[in-house]
Amino acid sequence: MISRLGSGGGALVAVALAGVVAATLVANQPIRFPLDDAYITIANAQQIVTGAVDSYGYTRPTGATSLVHMLLLVPLGLVMAWPAASLTLAMLAASAYVLGLYRALLTISGHRGVAILGSIAGFAGIKLWYQLMNGLETGLAMAAVIWTVYLVQFPDDPARRRWLAGLIGVLPFIRPELALLTAVLAIAAAARLYRQPAQLARLAALTLGVAALLAALAWTATGELVPQTAGAKVAFFGDGGLSLPDRLLIVLLSVATAPLGWVLLGLAALPMVRDGWALLAFVGAYLLASALSLPSGLMHNEQRYLFIFVPLALAGWAALAARADVMRGRAPMIVSAGAALMIASFVLGGWSFYRDSLRITADQEQLATWAKRNLPRDARVLIHDAGYFGWQTDFALVDVVGLKSPDSITAHRRWTLPSAGKDRGRAVDEIARKENVTHAVILDRPFWGDIARHLRKAGWQLDPLRAGPDDDYHVYRLTPPQQRAARRE
Repeated sequence: MISRLGSGGGALVAVALAGVVAATLVANQPIRFPLDDAYITIANAQQIVTGAVDSYGYTRPTGATSLVHMLLLVPLGLVMAWPAASLTLAMLAASAYVLGLYRALLTISGHRGVAILGSIAGFAGIKLWYQLMNGLETGLAMAAVIWTVYLVQFPDDPARRRWLAGLIGVLPFIRPELALLTAVLAIAAAARLYRQPAQLARLAALTLGVAALLAALAWTATGELVPQTAGAKVAFFGDGGLSLPDRLLIVLLSVATAPLGWVLLGLAALPMVRDGWALLAFVGAYLLASALSLPSGLMHNEQRYLFIFVPLALAGWAALAARADVMRGRAPMIVSAGAALMIASFVLGGWSFYRDSLRITADQEQLATWAKRNLPRDARVLIHDAGYFGWQTDFALVDVVGLKSPDSITAHRRWTLPSAGKDRGRAVDEIARKENVTHAVILDRPFWGDIARHLRKAGWQLDPLRAGPDDDYHVYRLTPPQQRAARRE
């Protein structure tokens, strides 16, 4: 019955997705990404191909959060320009996500209208396309989550059980925190199959085999089994001095103020989905882990780390629509109306938000061109947005955050983390002194602009070289405190 309901529905979703993809290809020329970290991934994939030492002095990729995303980018980069490869991968991941979403929503709800509108809303809600096209692993993670949801709906299908076992072995290497989803689904599978030990052992061996293969690739490519990126962010953003109630409050506010906060209410209906309690346990574990490590991280980059909950929430809404006893049988109509509102939000603001977000990379392009013409070749540049500038220039760079310069993490663990960010300036000063930096590139925005203030407070002289009113990124020539003192003498 479901296959009959789906006939034609999938084609409609595909046409809608193709339309947004086509509009993106027209509007995003030259190809740009709204987040600087996208260029870290591009540079890392390119480094795997070339084997060259990067601008930060490392022979192997650093700052690689998603092994799978980086490795998938490599073959695409061999046949097309790297930005085109990254955008192509983002579109392929979005397509996999939407296909999985349609199949999952149709399976769970049994209602074609819910599946069609929910699937279109799943990529066309406000800021969803921005996140899917951000050049990072977000779309890949959302695809993996929804295909996991789909596969758990068929516990008696041997082929789908094997696919699920393999997929949950991949999850931690798409994004490290998805290891929590692997754990809860493994527990659920063990509880369901404990009377069938041979079958459970085979599935466990498949999961562990896939994970072991990817772990070996991670070690070979990066020299790490667990990326240092999360640790770098925890140390730099300095939530360490916060009390547990404050941490939980930040998490609550992050969820409540998320661009699709009302959509996330569908998470409450997850217990209606098969293995829904395990999925809900993942949500709780994820939020608790965020609270204990870096609660403010949920606010970063338009709250992108919350978007993996969107496919889970949509699955919950689909389960609600399948309940004939809910809201006097009007649940499908109400859920479909909510999906239509999400789509309307994309038309009214989501598309323009994505398009306008690409402007930041345009300034980085101008910055890189300016730097090549105006900075000395032996400049040592302190930087915090470590992606595009590092990819497009040959200067010796130092990442003050620590994503691309892991040595910076030590200073932030000493000063920034225990002081809840109050002593971040001491860490910035220590890094700048130790690395003998001569210049700095600083985004003229709240928070990031404080790096300039920290340096001045520590006694550094900052001479602006590029600081026009239309420049997002300002460039300074730095004079360390000891040289200033010597000049005065």
